[in-house]
Amino acid sequence: MAGYQVKACADSKIRGKALVVIAVFAVFALFCIAMTIYDITTGRTAFGVLFGVAALIFIVLLLLRVNAVFGTYIKVKDGDLYLKSWINDFLPYDINGGFLSDMIPSKTKLTEIPAEEISLVLIGTKDYVKRNATIAGKRLARALYPYEHSRKKTKKELVSGIDLFYVETYGGECSFMCIYGYDPRKVVEVIGELYDLNPDIAIRVSSREYKKYIRELQRSLEEEY
Repeated sequence: MAGYQVKACADSKIRGKALVVIAVFAVFALFCIAMTIYDITTGRTAFGVLFGVAALIFIVLLLLRVNAVFGTYIKVKDGDLYLKSWINDFLPYDINGGFLSDMIPSKTKLTEIPAEEISLVLIGTKDYVKRNATIAGKRLARALYPYEHSRKKTKKELVSGIDLFYVETYGGECSFMCIYGYDPRKVVEVIGELYDLNPDIAIRVSSREYKKYIRELQRSLEEEY
């Protein structure tokens, strides 16, 4: 059916909490903007500048939260798999900038892959994916290298604990993205749609939570066929 899609994104609880935080940041930003205008128009320029800086900080924090929770997704539509991910593949903020790079939201990219070209789907930590990928996974290893050898301990820890969605094609290409915080049930629904479109896809997952939904999918497929 044209236009039909199955989509996976951040868990509803995570999105709900993020909306509350975003609303709080928005209120503080608006208050600071109002105080900036008031102080400058009343001649208290120094206070106006301070409130202006505070407003900028709250706006940046708001944008970071929006990008982290609502900026990415996985979906299947009209026979194609779409991966909307951060341009650096793993984190919602810029990693190539200077001292304040983690205050700059990362741009996003959209990758489109025909389901009929997909040969393998892996879901798990970076180490699990690296162990189970084929030679195409060398691109993943190169992308992970700056993180794994970063001087920032927090960056190493973040990447070591995230879940990845990894896809290989029959042509020897691969695509991947972070799905930390995603709803496992929705991700498996995407896999089920892919399997309907291409039953030859090999699917492997590492976490118990994903395996539970994969088993449910397998049972439903057995009943169907």
